[in-house]
Amino acid sequence: MTRYIKREIGVSCTINTEVGAVLAALRSSHDVSNPEDSYCQDVSIQQSLKSLRSLIFNPQQEWRYVDPNIYLSPFLDITQADDIPAAATGVALSSLLKLLRLEIFDDKTPGAKEAMNALVTATTNCRLERTDPATEEAVLMKILQLLAGIMTHPASCLLRDEAVCTVINTCFQVVQQSATRGNLLQRAAKYTMHEITQMVFSRLNDIEIRSGENSESESEDLDDDDEDVDSGFGLRCVVDIFHFLCSLLNVVQTVETEGVVTQTNDEDIQWFALALINTALELSGDGFANHPKLLRMIRDDLFHHLIHYGTRSSAPVLSMICSTVLNVYHFLRE
Repeated sequence: MTRYIKREIGVSCTINTEVGAVLAALRSSHDVSNPEDSYCQDVSIQQSLKSLRSLIFNPQQEWRYVDPNIYLSPFLDITQADDIPAAATGVALSSLLKLLRLEIFDDKTPGAKEAMNALVTATTNCRLERTDPATEEAVLMKILQLLAGIMTHPASCLLRDEAVCTVINTCFQVVQQSATRGNLLQRAAKYTMHEITQMVFSRLNDIEIRSGENSESESEDLDDDDEDVDSGFGLRCVVDIFHFLCSLLNVVQTVETEGVVTQTNDEDIQWFALALINTALELSGDGFANHPKLLRMIRDDLFHHLIHYGTRSSAPVLSMICSTVLNVYHFLRE
């Protein structure tokens, strides 16, 4: 048996294992009083899993040429379906992450673009059944892991601008939601957001500028009709993400003391936002200099916040502000 054949069979076995794991999770949580559907409450999900299983060991071509939507869709359907037990949702998320890490497909595989964007849509719109907090946190952790897996996959270059922005926003939502949950979940969310930010801004020097994206006009619409929507994410998502990071410097927290409600700046979020901004500057270097939109944001938005909070922040935030200024001095002195 050649190495090539072993890999092909290995891929088939892996997909089969994950199909079985999801079906088992659905069956174990199913009401045994209803024997007509022994696997899940949604007939279409059951049929899609069974149909996939019938094709696994009889692919018509090499796995790297098979449209990934064929074997990912049944798992994606589970994450977005209503009334699916949280345990089964967690297994489906783990299966998707395992298949991504196996790198069965890449950016050259037919259907890869649709599959990658469908992965983002399904993961960020995951329907989480409300159960106990521990189970919910476990599913949220798997969502974070899968988002990181999507962004580090070889085909992540095919993601649309809005998909990348949605990933960042979802990670930050978990950061906020986990403030009242376990510290581990919030740390994982921040780490994932940091990892994705690194990946996005490390590509800044290689991003091709599409029509209208580098205009100095304040009213420039980055959704021009002549934009090449098939070329993957570009400057638009980098601009939107950097703007979002700058906006986090104004996040406030509500504090109630003896019946009196006050709002103060959330310094934990400020420090975190500045850490991400510093990462963007460090990885992009003078790449910001090639994009007037980003330079304008640094000059007008970012420095306004740095000057405003520089004299009224704690030592950790002030230290990060100083680092930001120093990085801009070195990379964007002119």
